[in-house]
Amino acid sequence: HGDLSPYNVLVGPDGPVVIDFPQVVSAGGNNAARTMLLRDVNNLTAYLGRSAPELLDTWYGEEMWELFQAGDLLPETELRGQYTPDERAVDLDSVRHAINDAREEALIRQQGREAAAEEDGY
Repeated sequence: HGDLSPYNVLVGPDGPVVIDFPQVVSAGGNNAARTMLLRDVNNLTAYLGRSAPELLDTWYGEEMWELFQAGDLLPETELRGQYTPDERAVDLDSVRHAINDAREEALIRQQGREAAAEEDGY
């Protein structure tokens, strides 16, 4: 959503309805989408947790993001509010190699663009 608050959720006979979609953020096109989702869901959880304290022990935002990343988050997905973080060690050497490979590729592409521009007289 990008700016979800208790004031953007209406509750009706069929359950909650989210409104005010001009603030919607594309999860696929925004690097801050996960952060915004977790902030919004945690804000709602804290607000609703005042009346339903059992919600304070749930992890809906993290569960939704994990399902989204796996391509398994669908409108009919029933959330449980449970989440187990991945605690595997990060392979920093692989990350460094991927970054260096990307830098090298970007440099080669830039050199190719510059060479093409020189040939074209730019």
